[in-house]
Amino acid sequence: MKLFIGAMALVALAGCSTSQVSADKAKPVPADRVLAFSKKPSGPHGTVIVTRDTGFVGGACYVGVLVDGKFSARIDTGEVVRLYVPSGEHLIGLSGDERSGGTCGWGSLRKEQSTIVQDGSVKKFRIGGDTQVGLDIRPTSM
Repeated sequence: MKLFIGAMALVALAGCSTSQVSADKAKPVPADRVLAFSKKPSGPHGTVIVTRDTGFVGGACYVGVLVDGKFSARIDTGEVVRLYVPSGEHLIGLSGDERSGGTCGWGSLRKEQSTIVQDGSVKKFRIGGDTQVGLDIRPTSM
């Protein structure tokens, strides 16, 4: 019986985290949910790719993708967005979706990572999490 309870606890914990999706396998965010940085600027720029994991944590709501604090896209689970940002230092982050009407209870959720974008460079980030940490954004190689 103890073995059964232990196995069920492991299954429950595994179900409460997200699963990483590579950018090439994720579904693109529809154009109507990309609010900024969707077009390549005329000057030096790079590409920031943000992919959101699949899974339970925050799965009922879109997450806001931020560039230097600007709400730039609304991303769902299993989706990827490509943003074209001018060269230089930037903060790439996530926030609660300002259009969800607060239904996810994230309120003032905001997490950011600093990155330096060089002309022609590609920077990849992953939005994922678990029930302990919640959602987070981190650099990734996928």
